[in-house]
Amino acid sequence: MIFSSLMSKLFPPKYEEETSGFIDLNPEYILVDNKNSFKKMLAVLEQATACVMDTEADSMHHYQEKLSLIQISVGKYHWLLDPLCGLNLKPLWKCKAMKQITFHASDYDLRLLARFHKFHPKNIYDTSIAAKLLGEKQTGLAALVWKYFKINLDKENQRADWTKRPLSPEMCRYAVLDTVYLDAMKEIQCEKLQKLGRMEWLKESCEYLLKKIRNNKNDDECPKESWRLKGSNVFKPLELQILRAAWQWRDQEAKKRDLAPYRILSPYFILSVAKAAAKTKGKIDERNLPKLPKNLKGKLLPSFLAALNAAVAAPASEFPGPILRKATPRTAINDDLREKLRELRNEKALQLKIDSGLLAKQNQLNALADDLNGNWEEKFKAAEFMNWQCEIWRTLVPKAVLPKNATELRAWAKERILDMSEESRAKEDENLLLMLSKRSALQNGYIAAFYPAKLEPQIIPLLKNLASEGRLLLPRTLDKKMEFALIQNLEEDLQIGAFGIMEPKPELPAFEGMPAAFLVPGVVFGKDGTRIGHGAGYYDRFLATFKGIPKLGVAYSAQIRSSLPQNATDVRMNEVVRSNS
Repeated sequence: MIFSSLMSKLFPPKYEEETSGFIDLNPEYILVDNKNSFKKMLAVLEQATACVMDTEADSMHHYQEKLSLIQISVGKYHWLLDPLCGLNLKPLWKCKAMKQITFHASDYDLRLLARFHKFHPKNIYDTSIAAKLLGEKQTGLAALVWKYFKINLDKENQRADWTKRPLSPEMCRYAVLDTVYLDAMKEIQCEKLQKLGRMEWLKESCEYLLKKIRNNKNDDECPKESWRLKGSNVFKPLELQILRAAWQWRDQEAKKRDLAPYRILSPYFILSVAKAAAKTKGKIDERNLPKLPKNLKGKLLPSFLAALNAAVAAPASEFPGPILRKATPRTAINDDLREKLRELRNEKALQLKIDSGLLAKQNQLNALADDLNGNWEEKFKAAEFMNWQCEIWRTLVPKAVLPKNATELRAWAKERILDMSEESRAKEDENLLLMLSKRSALQNGYIAAFYPAKLEPQIIPLLKNLASEGRLLLPRTLDKKMEFALIQNLEEDLQIGAFGIMEPKPELPAFEGMPAAFLVPGVVFGKDGTRIGHGAGYYDRFLATFKGIPKLGVAYSAQIRSSLPQNATDVRMNEVVRSNS
C-alpha cells in the first residue's frame, strides 16, 4: 500500500480518470468518425499510459467480414471509433496508450486487429483469462459485471449488424458498456491474483496468446480448396465434384447478395447434397436431394440444379480426388499413463479451484503420455507448456507411477472402484445392462454368467431375466476347480459359497452341456481382452477348455487398462464390455 502510494506521487496519472479501479457509472460516448474527432482522441491516447479496448465485426451478416467498430476507453473518455469511415488509423497504433491494452476474451479481437490493421499489441491484460485463473465458474463479461458490480448488461445487440450507419443509440450504448467496467474489474482481479500468487500465470498466459496470434498466418486469403468441408476427405471423386459445385454456387450467391455463405446453405446440407446426388442415375432434380431449406425453393433452385448437373456432366478426368494427407508423426501414447496424468491433473485442478483444461488440454496430455517424447522436460516442451504449467507438472509427475505386477494392479483397481460414488456405479450398472442386452452372443442358448461380488458390476437384473428364460448358468467352486449349474430361481437355488459369493446349492447337478457364451468377472481388464482375476485361477483353468465359445468380460470403467501382463495359462476375453465402450 505504501509502495503504491509512493508510486502514485512519483508518477501521478495524466488524467484524474486514469486512477486504477475507476468505474464510470454514467458513461457517455464520443463517436469518432471524422478527422477532427479522431485528432482529439489521439491527443488523449498519446498521453495515457494504457487503455481498454473491444471490437465489433459483421461476420454473421455479410459476405466479406469487416472490422466494423473499435471501442476504446480511458477513464471517463469512451470512444466509438468507426473504422469504416475512411480514416487512416495508423497514428492510433503508435499512441502511448496502445502499449498496454485491457481486453475481455481478446482472441477474436486480436485476430481482427492483426488481419485488418496489422496491429499486434505489445502487452495485454485479458479479464476473461484472469477470471479463469481465479476459478470463476462463469467468465462471460455479463456474468462477471454482475458478480463484481451487481450491474446487469443488456446483450440484445450482441448479434447486430455493426456495419449499419448511423449506429442506433441502443447499439452505441451496448458497445460502450463492453469497455466501461474492465478497468475496475482488472483492479479487483489483480488483487485476488496477487493473493493467490497467480499474477505471473496471467502475464505469461497473455504473452502466450499474443505469440500465438503473431505466429498465425493472415487469414485474408481464401484457400484454393476451402470447398473441401470437414468430413469430405472420405468422399469419392464424383461426390467431391458435386460438393465443389454446390460450394461454388453457394459462394457466388452469397457474394452476389452480400450475405454470409452459411445463410445461403449450411455446410451440412451441402455435404448431404453431394452424397445424395452422387447416387442419382441420370439428371439430378429436387427428388434426388435431401429436404430443401425454404430459401432454396423457388427462383434459386433451377440454377442450383443446373450447377450440379453441369458438374456431373464434366469429364471424369476433371473430378477432384481426395487430398493425400501428410504422414501423421509417429506416436507411442501410453494410454494408462495418460489416464494417470489425467487423474493427477483433475485432482490438482480441484485443489487449485480452476478448470482442469488450464493445466493441460487433451492434446497436451497426449504429448506427456507419448513415450517418443523423451524425458519429462522434453515432454513439457512438446506439450508447449508455459512456465507456470511446467512448475505445477514438475510436482505431479513423480506421482505418475503405474502399477506393474498383478498384485499392484489388483490394489489399483479396487481402490478406484471404492472411490466411485454410489450414483456413478449405479449409472455404470445401468449402462452395462443396456449394452449386454444388445450383444448377439447372449440372445440364445445357455449363458454361463457370474453372481456379482460387492465390487463387481451388479448384473442381477440380467441374471433374473436369463433364469426366467431357463438359460442361466452360475458357477460354484470345488477345491481347485469350478463347475456351472442351471439356475431357475435366484432366491431358491443359491447359497453363500466359500468366498462369500452366492453360488448354486450342492444338490443342483453340474451342467454337462455347452454354453452359448460366458460372462466373466475380473479385477482388472485390458482393452485388448487381457484379464487379471483374484489370483486363484478358477476361471482360467475352466475357460481354457472352451476355446470356441465367446467370452465377454464385464467391467466398470475404473477397472480398465490398455493392456495387462499375461501368463501362458491366462485366457484372453473375446470382448470386454465396459460402461464407456
